[in-house]
Amino acid sequence: MSNYRRVLPRDLFNEANLLKNYARLWILLNESDQKIGQILEHSASTFDIQQNESSGGLTIANLTFVVKGETYVLERPLNSREEWSLMVSSCHSNVDFEEISVFNNSGDFSDDMRKFLEVRD
Repeated sequence: MSNYRRVLPRDLFNEANLLKNYARLWILLNESDQKIGQILEHSASTFDIQQNESSGGLTIANLTFVVKGETYVLERPLNSREEWSLMVSSCHSNVDFEEISVFNNSGDFSDDMRKFLEVRD
């Protein structure tokens, strides 16, 4: 269940874009033969969309992003106008983690994300 009060139609667009970004990440991760990361599902009969109370960003709480055994938080800035605005916003085991844009403007991995995932050409 969501932890924020939705306002229509704004949050229809915010949440639709969040789901689109997660889906794109899922596709790119599964297209790679390099085992660069994965999204684990926990009771995904519904998507538990939550709001980060400090940043306002949205995440799907019952989907976990894992890279090399580490768990990271994926977050979409609230009311972003960018089509591909998903961020790796934090790491559960590293408080000094600096956020990374997941995608470039074309919906492919950003250069920073490619470095983070150690994607080879």
